[in-house]
Amino acid sequence: MMNSSPVHWKHLRYLLILFAPLWIATTVLFASIAFLGSVISTDYWTATQPLVLRDEATGAALRQGRFPSQTELKAAQETALEMARNHEVVAAALRTIGPPKGSRDPIWPSANLIAGTAKKRVNLKAPQGGEFGGSEVCYLQVEQNSPERARAFCEALFDALSTQMRDVRRIRADSLIAELTHARDLARKNLEDASVRMREIEVNVGSDLGELRNLSEAITGDGVNRRSLEETQRELQQAELQLEKLESLHRLLVQGFEDPTRLLVSGGELLAQQPSLQRLKDGLIDAQLEQSHLAGRLTRHHPRVLEAIETEQEIRSAIQAEISSVIRTMAPVLEVERDRVARLRDKQDNLQRRLDRLAGVRTHYSKISSEVKHATTLVEQAQRALTDAQASRSAALSTNLIAKLGPVTTGDRPNGISTSLTTVGGAAAGLIFGLGTVFLVAPGPNQTRFGRRWSDVIGGRRATDQPCQSTSGGAPPTSTALDRRRSRTPTETA
Repeated sequence: MMNSSPVHWKHLRYLLILFAPLWIATTVLFASIAFLGSVISTDYWTATQPLVLRDEATGAALRQGRFPSQTELKAAQETALEMARNHEVVAAALRTIGPPKGSRDPIWPSANLIAGTAKKRVNLKAPQGGEFGGSEVCYLQVEQNSPERARAFCEALFDALSTQMRDVRRIRADSLIAELTHARDLARKNLEDASVRMREIEVNVGSDLGELRNLSEAITGDGVNRRSLEETQRELQQAELQLEKLESLHRLLVQGFEDPTRLLVSGGELLAQQPSLQRLKDGLIDAQLEQSHLAGRLTRHHPRVLEAIETEQEIRSAIQAEISSVIRTMAPVLEVERDRVARLRDKQDNLQRRLDRLAGVRTHYSKISSEVKHATTLVEQAQRALTDAQASRSAALSTNLIAKLGPVTTGDRPNGISTSLTTVGGAAAGLIFGLGTVFLVAPGPNQTRFGRRWSDVIGGRRATDQPCQSTSGGAPPTSTALDRRRSRTPTETA
């Protein structure tokens, strides 16, 4: 059975004393390595520059340079970080501060120095260890081997970063200007082509251009020609009705000239326009009635009957004379009315032809007009965007989107652990390593130590130290007193 009794402190003291060279050597070795490493290593000081990043104000006057969303702010700050670590920016800043004092390197800064500085010594951090996008404020941090160089390198890096950001804005604006210029020229060409086709239609339309535009642009209502046609049609109807009345009256008068009795059975409404004939007609009717009344009482040869017959004949002659005069008077009126009707008909036909022609080109003209309006809108938008891009390029040459919020600050001490703490830590590590090795190779309290050498402790006694056996195969000789003393346990020896 294995003995589980605790190790006696005397045994521990014996081991520490016995293996003192081992753990003291490891402690000194580790402390020396830590001290030399701390002395040989380069100390770095951190310089911090608070910055504020804003968006471009061109085309965003209502936002006044603020980012519209947290995502865009985060993207802008990450872009600034990448540009701060750009090798060209770092190289420009290193060339500005020059090599360290006493260093004469004709190829300074080297590519390895630039890459290492960009990767390890340059950083752009959010405030209070947060993430990008939470605030427009950020901190530019750099490291150099002295406070003065760290401060100078931070300022030089800020200047190089500002220049690089202006160059990026300028390059982006140049690309946008080229693209927008091409888009504007293409929109102008489309506008010119549509305008030429529209101009050809307008030239062919001539005096009806206003009517065509009105028909194309008006949402409701009729055009001028349409209203004129409707008015002409109403006037023509009235003129034709008036002409028909005059012609009917003329026919009635011609018939009445041949036989005045015809006026007695028709033409009452027509004769209303001729009061003299109306009175003669009434007189003829009265004369006929008087004659009939006398003929029923008196003989045909009675003087009163003869007088009534003569009166009737006189009225007939007067009617015929009046009809002849009215017919001669109506001739120019009829001619004028016929001319009026003819003119109105010509006007109606002309307006109808014009409307038919406008109706034929209205659809095509409306389509071309829409193309012209759309092309004009595209040209205006492209010109507006081009103007903004040109303003952005002009601003990129003179303004910065990143600005300082305060002076550069450096720490009182270099980064990392001091030399004394490093040495103490190395000594502690060496001591722990040595003690661990001692307890790993040392025999336990109940184990026998083989030999007097360090190699015997680690690997056991050599073959020459083993007891000899007789050649005759007899029993091995007994151990001497010296062997018994050597074989005592360390606890017994103590």
